[in-house]
Amino acid sequence: MGDKFQLIHDVSPGTTGWTVKVVVAEKFSPRIAQRSPTKYQNLTFMDSEGSTVQATLYGQNITAFQDELLLGKTYLISNALVKETNAEYKAKSGEIQWTISGRTRIRRVEENNSNLLISTYSFTDFEDLPKYMDSNVDISVIGMIIDIKPRRIIQTRFGKECQVQDLVLVNKRFDTVLLTMWETFVDNECKYICQNLRKKLILIGKHLKVTSFNSLSISTKADSSFFIDGEFELVEEFKSWGHTNSEIIDNMISEKHYLTSTPSKLSSKLSVPTAEKDFTEIKNIQGLKTVKQFFWIKGKASVKVLNQTYWYMSCNNCNKISSENYGDIYPCVFCKCTDAKAIPRAKVYMQLTDPTGFINATAIGNPAEYFLQSNAEILMNQTLIPTAASMRLSMDEDEIFYVKAITQELSPDCKFEILFIVNPSQIAGAKNKGKAPVEHIGEPIKFLEPTTKRSLFHSDTDDAQSSKKKCDKSTIEITKKNQ
Repeated sequence: MGDKFQLIHDVSPGTTGWTVKVVVAEKFSPRIAQRSPTKYQNLTFMDSEGSTVQATLYGQNITAFQDELLLGKTYLISNALVKETNAEYKAKSGEIQWTISGRTRIRRVEENNSNLLISTYSFTDFEDLPKYMDSNVDISVIGMIIDIKPRRIIQTRFGKECQVQDLVLVNKRFDTVLLTMWETFVDNECKYICQNLRKKLILIGKHLKVTSFNSLSISTKADSSFFIDGEFELVEEFKSWGHTNSEIIDNMISEKHYLTSTPSKLSSKLSVPTAEKDFTEIKNIQGLKTVKQFFWIKGKASVKVLNQTYWYMSCNNCNKISSENYGDIYPCVFCKCTDAKAIPRAKVYMQLTDPTGFINATAIGNPAEYFLQSNAEILMNQTLIPTAASMRLSMDEDEIFYVKAITQELSPDCKFEILFIVNPSQIAGAKNKGKAPVEHIGEPIKFLEPTTKRSLFHSDTDDAQSSKKKCDKSTIEITKKNQ
């Protein structure tokens, strides 16, 4: 990038007559300030030594500069307002920040500094994603976009409606993972992706998180940023791989095995604890009042209340409860899907115990089916109070549970939901065979009626969609500018 200009660390409050050559390393979506109605947009600039500084646009300047500061492009910047970052934001934003305004001089430089930019990325392999599940660790990924699900509306536990849309990414080992895009990413990135899906775009994402939703998936955060088909050698290599393996990828898209309810290979590689010290004792979470925590527990589960409903009718798109009849096509009031299908979903309220105590917990979807040794359709058609002859009501041996604790609206105490159930003997069997502790193992489980295969990790995932839905009109609307 040359040495005749100042570097970022040369510029401090009070410095005059400076010019820094930078590449736009990150460009975040505009946001509304928490303590005022002011709209702002953050960018990250990088100089030739890899040093970075956060720059901010406010109000009307966001629109004024939207075509001026493009992601991945190089610019000469001078006369920006330089000030110290507020103490509470220094850990995240750095000591100094720049404000871009109409007085700032910006000149585009025709240089390709993509290799410098990409050298700062540390990509997480899909196989390593389980290590970061439900943690606060930021990850970066690269993958080919092979599918996009319909946009849907969800309601948070605080009652706020949010729009989300899921992408399916594949890596060079043909592993797939779901990436959930939230809010402004649906309006921006997803619109472009929907229009260009057939091109098999290569996505580079930064500041993402790994969640236990849908067995295991990636999700955006407020400060996530993306390059889509960026001008990087790494992207060209990925595209070349895609061209070489186009037949395999096309078959994956056609068969859509990645949409089935069987947990993905990624979720079956979770780092399940094996040492007793790594499990949480139930006595330590009884009466828990903090929000949204996750625990590995080793113990037994049993149904104490026999007279309960072991299923509910749900929307196949968002899993929310439905008043429709089985198989009906209807507009879902929760996710706003206009052609949702009513399907049964298993659920069970049970007691989880270990030598230190017990908690009451709910299992929904696949974990419920695994525990009950039955499936949702059978449970829906069952009219009598269940017995041990009709379904499993208790466990004879200890199993491993991945449990989420979340706050309740009308109670100070947390409620618990079981997200995964793992059979310890199968993990031990994998170790003895010289495989990784959480390789994709699992024997088919025999149900009391028609058999349904389940893998070792019995987790809750979306039901398969029988055919590819088109993006709704609001999703595929493309502005003249994007065209």
